Amino acid sequence: MVRDGVQGTLVFTSSVLGYFSMVGYLPYSPGKFAVRGLAGALQSEFTMYGIGVHIAFPGTILSPGFAEENKVKPHGTLRLEETDSGSAPEAVAAHVLRGVRTGRFHITYDFIGHVFRCSSRGSSPGNGGLLDQVYVLIGMIGLPLWRRDVDREVRKHTEEHYDYLRSKGLVQS
Repeated sequence: MVRDGVQGTLVFTSSVLGYFSMVGYLPYSPGKFAVRGLAGALQSEFTMYGIGVHIAFPGTILSPGFAEENKVKPHGTLRLEETDSGSAPEAVAAHVLRGVRTGRFHITYDFIGHVFRCSSRGSSPGNGGLLDQVYVLIGMIGLPLWRRDVDREVRKHTEEHYDYLRSKGLVQS
């Protein structure tokens, strides 16, 4: 695009798990964090060329892949995700398009996404406004409490997880 003088827009897809991670997502989250870093670097680099960069951070997308993923997901992770109702792929796509059209760099569309976006955006361009500051305050208070609860839930499933590892021959009895 730069070489040919083409202006346009790049849209990356990370995940809300590009803002945080938790049990059951070790193979998944690091790549989502990496996409976030790439988009941030490109956003800065491409500013001088008139190329827009956006990155979407969807939560659970209700897809056949998600249904398959849940068949092998640790029980502790399933428990932590019980209250996540998820979104249809079409709804996520509509949110992303709206974010691009309104010039959002980090595109989030639900409460949890907004709280994590505002609480961990670093020097990334913000979406501005008082509402983002409210989300920051919610995150400052709520996220440490949430993390404590997540870790507590993980510890509840320790023995179950060791049983699984033993059944696969990965740890000794």
